[in-house]
Amino acid sequence: MLAKTIIRGGSFAVAGALMTAAGFASAAHAADVWKHGIVEAKGDSGFLFQAAEGGFAAKRNLNIDMVEFTGGPTALKALIAGELDSFEASPVVAFAAMHQRADIKIIGCNWPGMTYTIFAAKNIATPADLKGKAVGVSAPGSLPALFGQLALEAAGISDKDVRYANAGGSADRVRAISSGVVAAAASSSEFAVSADTLNIKPLLSGAEVTPKFVKVCIMTTGAKIKERRQDMVNFLASEMEGLTYAVNNKDAMITLARKVAHLPDSDKTAEFIYDEAIKYKAIATDLAIPLDNLQWTDDQMVRLGALRQRADVHNFVDDSVRTEALATVKK
Repeated sequence: MLAKTIIRGGSFAVAGALMTAAGFASAAHAADVWKHGIVEAKGDSGFLFQAAEGGFAAKRNLNIDMVEFTGGPTALKALIAGELDSFEASPVVAFAAMHQRADIKIIGCNWPGMTYTIFAAKNIATPADLKGKAVGVSAPGSLPALFGQLALEAAGISDKDVRYANAGGSADRVRAISSGVVAAAASSSEFAVSADTLNIKPLLSGAEVTPKFVKVCIMTTGAKIKERRQDMVNFLASEMEGLTYAVNNKDAMITLARKVAHLPDSDKTAEFIYDEAIKYKAIATDLAIPLDNLQWTDDQMVRLGALRQRADVHNFVDDSVRTEALATVKK
């Protein structure tokens, strides 16, 4: 049975957690439980849940409670509220708070590669065909909105050439293409598996047109680093080992993804995500923090108006825990 909590709204109470028997057994030892937030389990779960469900955390006497959120901003609020020990999401959801000197630190980047895609209607042959048309994104300053602008800019399309429209979540955005509401949309790459059914096609690959845009990092607070440093070292070490195992064992990754995300055998999303991640070397098994790319990402947010002024991202990072974890793994 999986140890995970699902948070659908703004409430961060974890009383309804779905815990394993081991979780109940360790409840008396709070230091053994690590609450880690993610954005909804999907076909990538075979990577993201491997540390928790593959035995890597257990061997370090750690019980990782995977807490699912519908979006990164909600997970960030939970971290700030003290209901999480860490969470992983696009760093763009936290940069604004970091610019305001919030006590948030990036401690590793497990999925720095931008496996994101601009999908388009079948009649769109090139990005130039989008001129004068609507492109589906999400809220201003969000990952989909920023990626949409940056990807199209890389293809020679300025924000004056198209109209960006908030078209909801990932699935909503691709459905908006199918229904003719928008001509293209920024969304998670796995929708390529259903492209024919949805009557859409991949137009631009994020890993190719925005290679410096950092997709996912692990974040915590400075206070939490001081309070639970050894547990955090064990958590990151478990993540490193779990990701390494998943990268080297495609079948195990797919099996766990189907279990966690409740995917039928006919669903090939996990296979696609695995192949894309390997093709573009999107996953960093050592959780290396790409400082130059983080700085680029922050700078682009400033240029596009999502942030007011430039900041030095070195101030947003604490690499010391990851360094300790890496040394532990290499022993």
